[in-house]
Amino acid sequence: MQKKSKQQRKGLNKKITVAKSAGFCWGVNRAFEKVMKIAENAEKPVYTYGPLIHNPQAVDVLENKGIRVLQEIPQKLEGTIVIRTHGVPPQERARLEKTGATLCDATCPDVGMIQGTVRKYLRQGYFIIIVGDREHPEVKALLGFAEKHGTCVISAEEIMRLPADLSRVCVVSQSTQQRKKFEELVTLIRDRYPDAMVFDTICRSTNIRQEEVRELAAEVDAMVVVGGRNSSNTNRLAEISREMGTPTFLIESEEEIDPEKFKEFDAIGITAGASTPKWVIEQVVTRLMDVV
Repeated sequence: MQKKSKQQRKGLNKKITVAKSAGFCWGVNRAFEKVMKIAENAEKPVYTYGPLIHNPQAVDVLENKGIRVLQEIPQKLEGTIVIRTHGVPPQERARLEKTGATLCDATCPDVGMIQGTVRKYLRQGYFIIIVGDREHPEVKALLGFAEKHGTCVISAEEIMRLPADLSRVCVVSQSTQQRKKFEELVTLIRDRYPDAMVFDTICRSTNIRQEEVRELAAEVDAMVVVGGRNSSNTNRLAEISREMGTPTFLIESEEEIDPEKFKEFDAIGITAGASTPKWVIEQVVTRLMDVV
């Protein structure tokens, strides 16, 4: 898509455009509301195993409600432990159950469906290939469901290192993977394993956000992507915007906006990751309006 020139945009009323889908996806909103409701009614401590979502401001809100983050699984614990939106490996879930705490599963249903696919095809004797980032908690959980019969790939080199004699292969994607990357790697996997079963498990919310950022980045002089730096889907949005050739700024809050960097831009687009709260986006918009 060809970017409009500044001359072509002179008649536009708005200098700042916010993507329609920016902010919490339905899975994150579901998890956030579930945890807040538990905290309101809980008589004993409430914990999340790892950050519930990848956004520091949202995690701060939960901590202010008395919800603490567990980085390690204790032997014994009273209260409620909430399983994060990214899910956990079955082995870790079993350890969480042994603590004696009440478990609340806030795994995104879309992620749960991917886990179900992995479990189903593992039982049928398939080797599982996950297209995603190995260190991401969602992928770690999926590898746990694949047991010792799966791996994660994110490059052509990793695909070529896989055993050539795999007879039954099942391919899934991390739910927040960039579509272009997924399609490129699936082509290579099918070249190597023609009979591979491929499941497009990139979630609908991710697809919508990625298409929106492509369209918006083609219309503006600069893009601001708001979200946690540890958020996979937020980083994907920034990657796509940069691929469009648009100056792109990934920030976690309005405090990171440098007025000097935005003076030269007439039209600015804003999008946000699926775990970015609405109020954070609004603060960024207000700050940018003051700047431009």
